[in-house]
Amino acid sequence: MATREEIQARLAAIDQRKAQALKTLQLKRSKLKAKLAQLDRPTKSQRRLDARRKILLGAFVLEQMQHAGISPPALSFQGKRFFDWLVRPNDQAVFEALASGAALPETKSPSSARIATTDTALNVPFADKDQAKSLGAQWQPDQKRWFVPAGLDLDPFTPWLA
Repeated sequence: MATREEIQARLAAIDQRKAQALKTLQLKRSKLKAKLAQLDRPTKSQRRLDARRKILLGAFVLEQMQHAGISPPALSFQGKRFFDWLVRPNDQAVFEALASGAALPETKSPSSARIATTDTALNVPFADKDQAKSLGAQWQPDQKRWFVPAGLDLDPFTPWLA
């Protein structure tokens, strides 16, 4: 028959294995949660496109307000200038200049802009790849070609259009 000390030692060993198994399962769980979070995160190109859309929308709204004679800094919401709700602190100087009546940057008329409606193939020589990439072109490794994503202006890519 087992003594009291032997039984207590067995119980302690079981508790130790249980604690170790729990730690292992918690580690696996945290790794799986991190992988899941990565899958839900937008890609770098999606984030860039989203940022570009926000910038273009903001410029359009400011231009329309200027054409309508509305002063963006004069608008308020919940006791705070609406302007301050929309603009991040590091961008305020740029938008303050625009809102104060300074001329907006020249934009092409919508009829003259050529916007890509689908991914548009490009013939980019290797020597020009960095320039094309800086303009927003993306590489398709499976087809081994550069393309302009839908929604971008095609004019900067004219030399390489297929």
